[in-house]
Amino acid sequence: MTTPFPQIQAAKLELTADGIPYSSTFDDVYHTKDGGLAQVHNVFMAGNGLPERWRQQHAFTICETGFGLGLSFLATWAAWRADAERSERLHFVSCELHPYTATDLSTLYIQLFADEPALRELGTQLVQVWPMLMPGIHRLELDGGLVTLTLLFGDALHWLTKLAARVDAFYLDGFSPSKNPQLWQLPLFKQFTRLAANGATLATYTVAGTVRRGLEHAGFTVERQPGFGSKRQMLVGQFKGMRQPSNTHTVRHAIVIGAGIAGSAIAERLAVRGWRITLLERHPQPAQEASGNLAGAYRPVVSSDDNQQVRLVRSCFLYGLGRLKYLSQYPQLHWSQCGALQLARSTDEADRFKRLADEQDWPTTWLQAVSQAEASTLAGLPLSTSGLWFPLAGWINPPSLVNAQLAATGNALTQRYDCELSKLAYENGEWQALDRQNQQLASAPVLILANAAEATRFAPELLMRGDTRLVSHLPSDIAPDSKTVVCLAGYLTPNHEGVACLGSSPLQQEDDLPAGHAANLAILQQMLDSTPTELRASKLDGRLCARPSTIDRLPIVGPLGDPATFQTKHTGSLHLAPRKPGLYALTGFGARGLVWSGLLAELLASQIEGEPLPLERELINAIDPARFLGR
Repeated sequence: MTTPFPQIQAAKLELTADGIPYSSTFDDVYHTKDGGLAQVHNVFMAGNGLPERWRQQHAFTICETGFGLGLSFLATWAAWRADAERSERLHFVSCELHPYTATDLSTLYIQLFADEPALRELGTQLVQVWPMLMPGIHRLELDGGLVTLTLLFGDALHWLTKLAARVDAFYLDGFSPSKNPQLWQLPLFKQFTRLAANGATLATYTVAGTVRRGLEHAGFTVERQPGFGSKRQMLVGQFKGMRQPSNTHTVRHAIVIGAGIAGSAIAERLAVRGWRITLLERHPQPAQEASGNLAGAYRPVVSSDDNQQVRLVRSCFLYGLGRLKYLSQYPQLHWSQCGALQLARSTDEADRFKRLADEQDWPTTWLQAVSQAEASTLAGLPLSTSGLWFPLAGWINPPSLVNAQLAATGNALTQRYDCELSKLAYENGEWQALDRQNQQLASAPVLILANAAEATRFAPELLMRGDTRLVSHLPSDIAPDSKTVVCLAGYLTPNHEGVACLGSSPLQQEDDLPAGHAANLAILQQMLDSTPTELRASKLDGRLCARPSTIDRLPIVGPLGDPATFQTKHTGSLHLAPRKPGLYALTGFGARGLVWSGLLAELLASQIEGEPLPLERELINAIDPARFLGR
């Protein structure tokens, strides 16, 4: 079985005799002889009234139909940077069916920006965070998080239907309508209508009749204006409709309940947006629940049907790699990109793993099927079977991730520990967090429940179930010293600070630790051809933790629904469901908190700020807290 969408085919690095980047796939150049940068300024920016329109705005969002070389983005970013009256934040969304590799982009920028040192510097920054060429939505952060680039790799029509955003200006770029008609069709223009903010504008270099008529039919007023260079005319347009104003928080202060992976992640994501955060934690220090484990696996998953959970994990994993590299500047963080092996549990599963890797045609840097011998070589251990190899995966020390995220919030964060939240109250547009004596712990317009299963005390409609697990700590002097993470019904991490972590088995009785350690050792025996005889369940130390998960095994992220006014009709249209003002949840991570936390915190921060969202709409609905109200 193949994936439901084709894998990404990178653009070829080709030049015309004049040195202009060229696509043999579309038999067209990426920009005219008149100059790509000049075209950006004269057509796309001037045609959308920029830079004037972004001035004095909190945020401004641009959507482009063809990223190409990235000239429009880089030129717009440079102009925004140079404008003293610019918006506080710039969001740029762009589609690309055949993106260049980072290496080819770097080569092109050296040539194109030979006399443009400022643009060359921005191009270098872009190349450094350029994503893996995988289909889907990729969120990149630049300029200290003030500029976000949201890339949609794949067919523009396919991915724009999945985008959630309010767009202020559209750049209709890409190869000409005669060369690439798929990019200039009415269904695509109707997506502009769906995405357009009040007063949204558009500009394009083409005046083709089909384009003009299609835009008018989609709800834009369109007019010709003098063109640029050899083009006598260009088109500009404006959205004719009116939107309901989005709810925005003028006071950027939030209370976050819980100082684990989820709470620290959303605190950091809000801090970069200029928010003040008051963090309340019932324990005397952070990372005391599941976030306190010594090590956890950080890896993606795959399946033959590429289901919602798999797509969500993939998006979160790829975004998280960038966050981990950024957070590595903080000495608190301990992690290793040592790779991870998923071993097959049977001969049938081994065959299925090989077919999956062959038929889905993922890049080898993402996924490889490996034999028993190859897996054993990668791990440096005699493993029992073949499996899948994820080269980009690894392990993370969860408390160090929490501490690094808290450090990254800087002065925006106020931390309060030994605070037992007992009650929530909403008065005069602010949430009040109260203790058992009804004393106020904090108040703010926004409150985020990031306290795992404890969130159900304040939002009982969130259907979560408890799951107490035991992680065994194997002393490094007798533990199998794996060079990589090994997974098979559980996981084994490489030794770190004298301990390898083996887990995690559920406990039937919380006081029966030897039984839990024995279950973990049974997992180890399945992984290895032979296990150290010195390992005895009765002699092992370990750590118990609760891993509350949801009934559908998906996390809970977003604004909380209002049970009092929720109706059956809202079940199929969750975006229309009534919400409790300023109350949000980030919880239900189960066993995947390390993978899910980064992108899902970014998603929640984007929802709170009314920004373009970094996930496809189907996945956003799948993890919406209001989904439980219809059950």
